[in-house]
Amino acid sequence: MSTVAGKLGAASSAEAVAPRRPNLLRRIADHRADYLYIAPALVVMLFVIAYPVWYTVELSFFKTPANLQMKDKVFVGLDNYAAILASKSFREVTLNTLIWTVASTFFAFMLGLGAALSLHREFAGRGLLRAILLVPYVVSAVAASYVWKWLYHSDFGAIGALAVQLGLTDRPINFLDNVDTVLPSLIVVNVWKEFSFAMVMLMAGLQTVPDSLLRAARVDGANEWQRFWHVTFPHLKNVSMVTLLLLMVANFNSFIIPYVMTGGGPAGASDIWITQIYNLAFGRQRYGVASAYSVILFVVMMTLGYFYVRALTKGDEARAAG
Repeated sequence: MSTVAGKLGAASSAEAVAPRRPNLLRRIADHRADYLYIAPALVVMLFVIAYPVWYTVELSFFKTPANLQMKDKVFVGLDNYAAILASKSFREVTLNTLIWTVASTFFAFMLGLGAALSLHREFAGRGLLRAILLVPYVVSAVAASYVWKWLYHSDFGAIGALAVQLGLTDRPINFLDNVDTVLPSLIVVNVWKEFSFAMVMLMAGLQTVPDSLLRAARVDGANEWQRFWHVTFPHLKNVSMVTLLLLMVANFNSFIIPYVMTGGGPAGASDIWITQIYNLAFGRQRYGVASAYSVILFVVMMTLGYFYVRALTKGDEARAAG
């Protein structure tokens, strides 16, 4: 009995004195020679990324003069942030941004998951169908926006004409000039453009599902849904998290489709953060307010980026702890 107690005590003591993982600064110091290899890239990033970010943050505390001379800008402190957060347009644009981001991300992921599961099976013509479903992702966003803009056209659009011929409506639907339909119409275009990316990511994840587990579940009498939920989906958790985060980041930064198709209209019904920032800066020359808007967006993007990096390094940390 005393021997067992001694072993348990020794094990607990060993766990208590287990060395901690060195902190970030210590790891940087230990590998300082390695940073010489990436020094040129770091210098370039300082000029093309760090300096613009710093200047944007600085400009967010100033009011742009009427003559647009930056040397005459006036320091206003946090007034730009206060004006943005207190404005009604900010709340409306934020709501549009959340609807745009959440809906686009959810439907693109679900459509991509369905396509990935379907294409994971063996059937004739699978390679051709994969190539066809990749077309939306490789098509230029500008070209796709103009094509869909004509498809949605209230007078000459193919979608409205088809709806009339099928008897779904008496007259062509006004998709882009109606405040109630413009944002859902743009979300459809964005989902069409993005679902191929989710499909490719999830198809890669499906390759990690062991066939032996699926066969064992089938032998045990599990139906198709049970095999998916208890065998396939657990192996897709990591890639699903990465895919969702990447889609959210892309949708928060999505500019081309809303700007080309509607410019944020009509009456701001399709205005999201990124188009609002562009219109404030280059349409109304309010660089200070636009910079403050950009800083708010930057904070949101950095938060999403943090969770993205955590999702990517989760396996590495588990292996290091082991």
